[in-house]
Amino acid sequence: MTDGKALIRRRLRAALVACASIATAFLVWQLLTLFVFNPVLVPSPVAVASEALAMIRTHELFGHVAVSMKRIIVGFVAGSTTGIFLGLLIGRIRIVQEALDPIIELIRPISPVAIIPLSILWFGIGEMSRYFIIFYATVVVVTLNTAAGVSSLPVSRIRAAVSLGAGELKMFIHVVLPSAVPYILTGMRIAIGFSFMGVVAAEMIGADSGIGYLIMQSRLMVQPERMFVGLLSLSVVGLLTDQVFRISVNWATRRFTQYQERA
Repeated sequence: MTDGKALIRRRLRAALVACASIATAFLVWQLLTLFVFNPVLVPSPVAVASEALAMIRTHELFGHVAVSMKRIIVGFVAGSTTGIFLGLLIGRIRIVQEALDPIIELIRPISPVAIIPLSILWFGIGEMSRYFIIFYATVVVVTLNTAAGVSSLPVSRIRAAVSLGAGELKMFIHVVLPSAVPYILTGMRIAIGFSFMGVVAAEMIGADSGIGYLIMQSRLMVQPERMFVGLLSLSVVGLLTDQVFRISVNWATRRFTQYQERA
């Protein structure tokens, strides 16, 4: 009971500190717009909040967020699925690792923004082009983390499974995969951030909806309030998505850690 109360106090304290930190940041922002920056170029939090409320009342903001989230989910799921499959192959089969490692290391430094011209050339300016950019932003990260998880499997655990008569399929299901799950989920969480960066890059060219489109159009129309609404929407939605996934990661990691200890 004491430990539970202490945990609640720590979480409450962390929440209060976070709220105070955000409130301080907005206060500093307000003061800077009053005394330092030109409010025409750097709108105040009050002006941004007013514009956000107006966009919420007309459902415009929800529409942009929904479109971006759809693109993120499609690209993220496709990239994560492909990355897990490739990572498992790389981690378990040496010849695949030797063949694919150099390729992955070559494309890893290429940012999603640099992929935009190639994506448009291959898929045009439709949805497939945007899905591909988010897919690319996700697949490399998930692949590397999955491969690291499989490669980190202790040899003693493999030998124990073999000595108990486990075949390749049983070993993969009951030994390899549980050991790699924490790495896979961590890679997917990191990839979520890359997906949000990728969707903005994808929507800035040729899109007619989405948060990236909102930011770009606001720049062209010299509407900084709407631009800040887009930026804050991206940060809030990204934070909420990350928090939900983080809770899932912690639960799954704890579950599989206990599984490994029992094994």
